[in-house]
Amino acid sequence: MVERLTFSLPSDYNGPVTQAKLKAEKKTRKSKPPGIVGLRSPRKLILFGWYGGKFSHLDWLLPLLPPCHHYCEPFAGSAAVLLNRLPSAIETYNDLDGEIVNFFRVLRDNGDELTRALGLTPFSREEFLIACKLDPTASPVERARRFYVRARQVRTGLAQTASIGRWANCKNTSRAGMSGVISRWLGGVERLPEIVERLIRVQIENRPAIDVIRLYDSPETLFYCDPPYVHATRGDAKAYRHEMTDEQHRELAETLNSVRGRVAFSNYDCPLLDELYPAPTWRKHKSPPRTNHATKGKRVEVLWTK
Repeated sequence: MVERLTFSLPSDYNGPVTQAKLKAEKKTRKSKPPGIVGLRSPRKLILFGWYGGKFSHLDWLLPLLPPCHHYCEPFAGSAAVLLNRLPSAIETYNDLDGEIVNFFRVLRDNGDELTRALGLTPFSREEFLIACKLDPTASPVERARRFYVRARQVRTGLAQTASIGRWANCKNTSRAGMSGVISRWLGGVERLPEIVERLIRVQIENRPAIDVIRLYDSPETLFYCDPPYVHATRGDAKAYRHEMTDEQHRELAETLNSVRGRVAFSNYDCPLLDELYPAPTWRKHKSPPRTNHATKGKRVEVLWTK
């Protein structure tokens, strides 16, 4: 008796290989761009523009930040790097600006309430004027709502520059069948739940950067430091709510040179920083040139690592 052999095709079987299929597969491989090392998702997250923020440098910057057990940003600002980085087991956001820290805390802890409030907020000059008047008696959720209105409805696109007279009204530019500024406003609010999900695992501090560095220092910690640019390297002398003098940069460098953890430090190149973060202890990485909106010229970011 002859035994009959049977077999089944794999579930992903797509017919015999042909020259046409091989050409199509080769074309597909070529069309897919290589992934960015360290990037959480191809769809990058951004909350708002921030002077000195690194959103436009993520493709260059993220591969230079190695995986770690504890990822800490002592000068986190808009958190553009943290939000788009692959999560670490422990993550710490810190900033000295109480308004932005309140925004991130409310977004993490009361995200649904804040998102609903912003969804009901019109793109309005009057709303922007109200938001520009800081009210310390307002609830944390209302303070966060007003902060986001200032950050997303300002003409310059940079949260720190929000002031009366800088509302981002639109005359002719349209996007997605509506005013361009309103389209961007609605799109930003729509993505907040995704950012809330990313922030759930992050601990949030509002302390001087050096205090945070000393508190969380360990061999398993990576500090990504993005402090205010050295004054001699930039066009805007009052871009930050909390500025840093050269002496404060020296104090920061003294701390960073003595930590047990790993450090990545962002700024523009200058003799002062070469003195504070010398080779061969520190390695310099230079970004591709990008247009700087303040000086209108091409600038190169530098990352010092150790």
